Order: sequence, then C-alpha cells, then structure tokens
Amino acid sequence: MGTRDLLIENGAALFAEKGFHGVGVEELGESVGLTGPALYRHFRTKGALLAAMLINVSESLLLGATHVIAENLDPEQTLIALINQHIEFAITYPDLIRVHERDFSNLAEDDARQVRRLQRRYVEQWVDQIQRVRHNESSESARTMAHAVFGLLNSTPRIRSVQRRNEVAATMRGLAQRALLS
Repeated sequence: MGTRDLLIENGAALFAEKGFHGVGVEELGESVGLTGPALYRHFRTKGALLAAMLINVSESLLLGATHVIAENLDPEQTLIALINQHIEFAITYPDLIRVHERDFSNLAEDDARQVRRLQRRYVEQWVDQIQRVRHNESSESARTMAHAVFGLLNSTPRIRSVQRRNEVAATMRGLAQRALLS
C-alpha cells in the first residue's frame, strides 16, 4: 500500500475517532511516518484528504454495484448480492461511515456535489433492483426502502458487540433480506 492510500486509511481512523477538526496535519503525517507538511506532497489540503476518502468510497460502492448487476443474475439474486457487497463494505470500513456521517459537511462544495452524485447513482441501482423484485413498488417507495436498508447496514460503527464479524454480517444479511425480499 502506497503512502497516499495509507494516509487515506489512517486519516479515516483518526477522523472517525476525533473528527475532521480534531486531527492536525502533524498527526496525519505521523500516522504514516511523515512530518505533517509532507502530507501536502500527497494532498493539497487536509480537506482534499477528506474528499479523497469520501469520493473513493462512493466510487468503490458504485463500481461494486455495477459489477454485481453486470453478472446478470436473476433479480432476487442480484439484490442479495448487492446486500452482501454493502455488508462487506460496512463491516470492513466502519471508520469511513463514521467520517461520512460526521464530516461530510466539511467537504468543499464541488467535492460534496461529486460525492452526492456518486451516491445518487448507487441508490438508483438499488432502486432499479428493488423494483425488479417488488414489481408494484414505486420509485419513491423503492428509494425509501434502499435508504432504510443503508441505515441498517451502515450502523456498524455503533455496534459494540462481542459477536464475530461473520455473525454480525449474518444478522445484517437476514434483516436486510427480510426487509427487501418479503
């Protein structure tokens, strides 16, 4: 993993713990063995690091969903695969979820627009799949369902469970599938 990727990963952990404004450039640099100002060789500002985190994760989710849909599974299996992909993200990257929830408002306007645009595209992929499974759902209703499931799956930063990762994933999978497939 390169320095830029390490800055994103370690920055996400620091921002999740202390908030965007609670983390200094020195601390970010030190987290990867650099001086604080060396951060600027990789990101023009601390805000650019935040933008990279949230844009990268939004692009990754969208790309993953695009690949799932391209598999041409039956609609129910596609929706299950989307659920599984999002669960894997949520369990693997709870820090990024926390950073998004708390620090999205610290993004520059153009970066925030880009993240929202990517997220809307991701949501619409889910809406389309929900409607393929639940033929009578309106787009608005399917969108509400997608957001409700995201709320469930993105609750991982708040789970203080001794359960193992696989048990948490199984619980979430069951809840999400019952919500969307029943």
